[in-house]
Amino acid sequence: MSHEGNLGRKSVVLFIGTGLASAFGFVTTILIARWLGPDALGSLGFSMGLVGVLTAFLLPGLNQAHLKRVAEGGDLGRCVGTMAALQLLIQVAALVLVLAAARWGSLVIPPGVPLEVVLFVLVAQLLMNLAATLNVAFVGREWASAHAITEVAGKGLRFAVTMAVLVWAPDIRWVAAALMVEGAAEILVGGYILVFRRGIGLRRPDRETLRAYWTYARPLFITSPIGMLQDSLDRVLVARWAGLTAAGYYQVARALWEVLGRLNQYPFQLLLSRLSRLFATPGPEAAAERRRVFAAAMDRLLFIAVPAAFCLWALREPILTLLYGRRFLLAVAPLMVLVLAALAQTAFNPYQFILYAMDQHGRFVRVVLLRLAVYLVAMVVLVPILGGTGAAAVRLLMVIFPCWVFIRWTRELAGIGFQRVTVAYLTGFALLVAVNEATREGLAAAGAPEPAALAGGFALALGVYTGLLWLTHTGTDNLRYARELVDPRRFVAFLKASS
Repeated sequence: MSHEGNLGRKSVVLFIGTGLASAFGFVTTILIARWLGPDALGSLGFSMGLVGVLTAFLLPGLNQAHLKRVAEGGDLGRCVGTMAALQLLIQVAALVLVLAAARWGSLVIPPGVPLEVVLFVLVAQLLMNLAATLNVAFVGREWASAHAITEVAGKGLRFAVTMAVLVWAPDIRWVAAALMVEGAAEILVGGYILVFRRGIGLRRPDRETLRAYWTYARPLFITSPIGMLQDSLDRVLVARWAGLTAAGYYQVARALWEVLGRLNQYPFQLLLSRLSRLFATPGPEAAAERRRVFAAAMDRLLFIAVPAAFCLWALREPILTLLYGRRFLLAVAPLMVLVLAALAQTAFNPYQFILYAMDQHGRFVRVVLLRLAVYLVAMVVLVPILGGTGAAAVRLLMVIFPCWVFIRWTRELAGIGFQRVTVAYLTGFALLVAVNEATREGLAAAGAPEPAALAGGFALALGVYTGLLWLTHTGTDNLRYARELVDPRRFVAFLKASS
């Protein structure tokens, strides 16, 4: 079985498993929104954002170092033991810090957000960070099935507990408490798979392993906390400056955006694992394989991401109405901007993983500090005016700025430049949107019912996009690859080999 097929099938396993896990989390968000309303969802979103901000500086890139060293072939028991020990120290420090600061909570927490919600979310996040020690190791070794089982178990159990809470004690405090179940379940299931199914015992940290983690994570002590801060601060600022209701709408838009982002998350991590292994191998053959793997990954990621992003864009109103109800249609505007951000992440973020795989991520420090300044200014300007839509626009800006620098570095250091196929796919998305919106407006103006106008624009846009892709790119190769990837016989054989 080819290296490429293995990577593709592992991505499919991860996508199916994490997709199912995400479905549990997504349905949980829908039920909370329908049962308790946008204000309660805004309280939960604010608490998640605040906890993310408070703990951002206590998890300085160690997960990335953990993934890199495991992918390079380090002793797995030693790596997991080292990371678990570091995580325990960090999470205990975080808990003590936040509990000490809780007495000043009224200065930060807006009216209507119970302090208990923030504390429950904090403990849940600490457990999830501990569980990540196992999940990251599974991805580093490309054990897709183990990772998928662990995620599904955690989110599935959390879903069941949340359902029980909503039926018997519908209060946002108990909903937040149910979040703790996910991390605890992942720790138990992941530990069972590692120790009993894979036969790998935990080993104490040693000086060499700690030095390896420190060497890789040192630049991330700056870049990783800033990235986590930016990922969480938007929810806090929307709640503070636009109100809990607006924060609830933004939380809904983010939930849909995160579902779309799952298409990228684990293929990106597997790509980092594979590139790390290839960059650790010298010689011209490894260099050629690196270029081939990256080009193929970019092509196939965009092949999937463009139609997925268009589906969410074109069906945004029916999806929001069906899942959350008509009162959440105000989430349409931030959702549309976040769809653009998700597509931009697919097109430009993979170049950063080349630099991570080469241990060249120290170059990010100056860029990240500049981006933080731009981020803060943009948030101050846009969020008070546009609320959640402004926060979404800032997220899109942070993906694009300054992606051209990363592409220049990868070309200079690894001989991997901008993938021209990206232009065809992004042009195709613009054409999809233009044809869909124009056709939909035209049919509606001609008196067609809204469902007919929606379906007509959607179908015509996909037809035009298919023609463009056929003329400008080898779309048939990707279709053949996708068909072979999910061939039942080959897939069952892969699962048996990886179990």
